[in-house]
Amino acid sequence: MVKIVETVKKTIAKMLKQLRSWLADKRSFLFSRYTQDSKETQEPEKSLVKLPVELRQKLTDAVENISSSPAGEKAIGSTVDKAYDRWQEESDSGDNSVVVLSSPVAAVSRILSETLKEWTKERQIALKILPLTARPYAIETIKSKLEHYLKHKSEPDGSDSKTSEVVVIPNLSWSFLRSMDGLEGIEYLQSILCDGSKDRFWIIGAGQVGWQYLNSVCEIEAYCGETFSLPKIASEDLQEWLLPIIEDLDIAFAKPRIDQQLLDRDKDNQANYFDRLAEISQGVSTVAIQAFLKSISYQKEEDELGKIVAETPKTPSLPNLEPAEQYILYSLLLHGDLTVSALAKSLGDLESQVQAQVQVLRRKGIAEQKNRVIKINPIYYPKIKQELASNNFIINRE
Repeated sequence: MVKIVETVKKTIAKMLKQLRSWLADKRSFLFSRYTQDSKETQEPEKSLVKLPVELRQKLTDAVENISSSPAGEKAIGSTVDKAYDRWQEESDSGDNSVVVLSSPVAAVSRILSETLKEWTKERQIALKILPLTARPYAIETIKSKLEHYLKHKSEPDGSDSKTSEVVVIPNLSWSFLRSMDGLEGIEYLQSILCDGSKDRFWIIGAGQVGWQYLNSVCEIEAYCGETFSLPKIASEDLQEWLLPIIEDLDIAFAKPRIDQQLLDRDKDNQANYFDRLAEISQGVSTVAIQAFLKSISYQKEEDELGKIVAETPKTPSLPNLEPAEQYILYSLLLHGDLTVSALAKSLGDLESQVQAQVQVLRRKGIAEQKNRVIKINPIYYPKIKQELASNNFIINRE
């Protein structure tokens, strides 16, 4: 019995080390909260160039290293806990999974992985994490890669007995493409979600728009247990989350707009600021971070050192979009991120044509590209979502 306990502890310690390494290696474009196009200067970078160099570096470093929102982590941990306990009590029920849905511009893989790192420590449960960190370049290989990583391995003694395990898919978006042959991976996942419910519990991260698409074309939700949408971050939680950065840089808060002052006379400048930040970001952490950075200014004062001030937060106006640009943005929301090649396949257009359209969106500041991967600039997400919804794109999950 002692040997079994020691083996479990060693397995969990090894898994946590791998998870920490995996997170550290991927703290880049796909996971970062302050993204930067490889060539174009976009918001909030455009606003940050006005800050002194040392201050700008300190601010962006602080944002890059901040953990996921504690409120979001708590909500995920609680949901996973309850779903896992139900599965242990009723492993024959078929409810062998929990799906965590996030905004398509949030790094669901990072949020989920950071949360599960703590959950694993508390529960002393070993995880099997799907090691994909991007969508395979050759879309036709998605199914074979999933089979390689997720198929049941034979027991060492050759028996058919299987050990219970928790399987994590940090980002389901990397397992499909909206194209003729892009759903084979999802079909494979559906088959194994049905098979082996007694010995496997699944934790899946997904984007809300992509999940809605998969549900409409292949009814994926019917194969899963609980589906949980990451809650919007409230004003108070945003303030608590960013407080270490505010205190470290001694950030002051400007007076809010006059209408806000009249509405909330009992609130100070800082409380008014975070009310506004929660409103314009729609409670999405990545958007809130971008808007927070954009609001930071540096004010020089006579005979004193300059001070850092957070002005009333706002998001930039959305430029006029051509119909072709709207389809590109919708595909990016649906998949989270895409290479130009994958984007062209998803649209059924020539790659050269799509590349030209992407270049225009980059110059407008709406799309970003780094290491050949394209995604939407999060600061525009609320207005893009509104624009696409008003043009009959299916965006909102009911």
